[in-house]
Amino acid sequence: MPRKTKTTAKKHTTIPPTAKAPAAKATAAVESPKSAPAAVSPVAANVAPKVVKDPTPVAAASEVHATKPIGKPHDAAALQPVLAALRDLDADIAREAASSLGLLGDAAAVEPLIEVVANANGYFHSVVRSAAAVSLGQLKDPRAIDALLNAVHDPIADSSSEAIHALGALGDRRAVSTLVEVTRNRSGYFVNSVRRAAVLSLIKLGGEEAQSELRLVSEDLGEDPVIRNEATAAVTVNQG
Repeated sequence: MPRKTKTTAKKHTTIPPTAKAPAAKATAAVESPKSAPAAVSPVAANVAPKVVKDPTPVAAASEVHATKPIGKPHDAAALQPVLAALRDLDADIAREAASSLGLLGDAAAVEPLIEVVANANGYFHSVVRSAAAVSLGQLKDPRAIDALLNAVHDPIADSSSEAIHALGALGDRRAVSTLVEVTRNRSGYFVNSVRRAAVLSLIKLGGEEAQSELRLVSEDLGEDPVIRNEATAAVTVNQG
């Protein structure tokens, strides 16, 4: 049986919904439902873009980052503006807040970041979801595993890739079977950039199941050359 099959099923899109419109920055709520698979929750209707001129939440994030050591608990009052900025209508501000929370290293940010990645009501723009996934990978909190596993199927390829990279960073081998399914891509849904992310995370996670899949990828002459080379290098190292 071939490891991958051609299909006309819906695929990822590698182009996020308009992140930077010509006249105004994107809003956190703007998201196109057209690429979403059936299993993904319906996406909220588009709203008019809003330009936020007062960058106070982002300034607060920078100030907290500059005055507190990374990886240490932070004063709740100082952290609140950064958490609040996650829901800013300006996606750039929300993205910067999500990124700052990973660098700050405060466990109080884990649940809010999980909410962003889960995106249950379709509010959060893909650039914010991507940044939140990166931060969850930096925080390495096991509470994030379920949300990140679900985010593997995010309709936007970049958000899916970042969730996969975060799973590799968490080091929880419960993610292996999901990542194997991504690399095999039987539905044809995952683009190669996402499949490569899955291979890289399988390399990080290790274990018999991951190594078996990497060997199959390395031996598949029909595989994308970049993906195959990553798997071959990992198999060679393990055999050496």
